[in-house]
Amino acid sequence: MNKNYLGLLVVVLNLSIVAGVGAATYTGGVEYTAGTGSNQATIAIDFDEDNYFLFTYYWDGSATGWDALDALDQTGALDVSATDYGAWGMFVDDLDYPGGLEFDYGGGVNTGWTYYFGTDNENWLLGSDGISFHELSNNSWDSWVWTNYDASWAAVRGPGQTPVPEPASLLLLSAGGLFLRRRKR
Repeated sequence: MNKNYLGLLVVVLNLSIVAGVGAATYTGGVEYTAGTGSNQATIAIDFDEDNYFLFTYYWDGSATGWDALDALDQTGALDVSATDYGAWGMFVDDLDYPGGLEFDYGGGVNTGWTYYFGTDNENWLLGSDGISFHELSNNSWDSWVWTNYDASWAAVRGPGQTPVPEPASLLLLSAGGLFLRRRKR
């Protein structure tokens, strides 16, 4: 293999990991549904790029993201751990589902769940208003993404994206590529 090609491959792999290249679209079947009514929303619980689960919530009238998550928690195997902060709303501490494995970002990395929503399965907005105050609309999408956070506590990974490993992992990947390049000489 050409040594320049191998070096370029290592750089491209590292950039794709850092950039979080991946489709921001969820596909596959629904695990289960909760609620009744003429409106529906799809909820994605995204543990990592290839480890996510889809649920459907039905309602009439008005409903929030919390109403959907709470109904899914009470209906099936999705386990939602949350703290009620009264006027500040609900804070989701953790989400567990059989087969769902939270990506291991390595020791010392701040991790947690981040809330996104959208009107389709491709364009996502950060749920900065909180799950208790976000009004669902018919055919809307919510996504809970397990992610690491940067130094300013901004989520690094969005819906459907590849998990971004800690910097030490990136250095090891680069060192391995350089070792392979040197070994070919």
